[in-house]
Amino acid sequence: MTPNNPSKRSGIGTLNEFSMHAEIIRHLAQPGDQLEAELAGYFIDILRQDGIIEVQTRNLGKLVKKAHTLAENRPVKVIYPIQQYKTITRISAEGEIVSSRKSPKSGRVIDVFDELVNAPTLITPNDVTLTILLIESEEIWKDDGKGSWRRKGWSIHERHFHKVVGERNLSQPEDLLSLLPRALPAPFTNAQLAKTLKIRGRLAGKITYTLRKLELIDVVGRQGNAYLFEVI
Repeated sequence: MTPNNPSKRSGIGTLNEFSMHAEIIRHLAQPGDQLEAELAGYFIDILRQDGIIEVQTRNLGKLVKKAHTLAENRPVKVIYPIQQYKTITRISAEGEIVSSRKSPKSGRVIDVFDELVNAPTLITPNDVTLTILLIESEEIWKDDGKGSWRRKGWSIHERHFHKVVGERNLSQPEDLLSLLPRALPAPFTNAQLAKTLKIRGRLAGKITYTLRKLELIDVVGRQGNAYLFEVI
């Protein structure tokens, strides 16, 4: 098995994603796999006899062309992790641990639409599938004054993968409809979708945009100023 060297990668993730990216690859790797193999002008996370595995921690939109090109050689499985349970560990500028606590935020499968809105054509039957991994992870925050105002200047220094706690496989675009709640009225508005799923209105808009691009839902009218959507 060829050792994985995250420092040789280009165009996938960002520096603070490398630890998590490499750790998930090691978790998924099996005897006989080739890591960081080159095929069709791309470096591949995991190359197997019967397929290709690409781990993408963010920016799914940037993976579409690569995944479709590689799928001309063998089936591609895209792995997208969502942090369901997260520990935040704060370290000082000198590297000493200041505190460690569980984050109150919990990632869900439906959060994948935050990325799929920029990659609606990623999943293609028999060629490119998407597996969402719900994971337990750790974020290392550093007190270096370079972070966002929301974190009061603390920057996310690293992200680490701990373990998988759930999984959802999407093998064809129609599988995305299974992520909609059963209690959703027909037709429905973005506001109703947001209320039923207990999500932000912005994410609801991304969901309906993605499903419309895939011709899985359509606009069937209006309710006041809101569009009414229905599954085709």
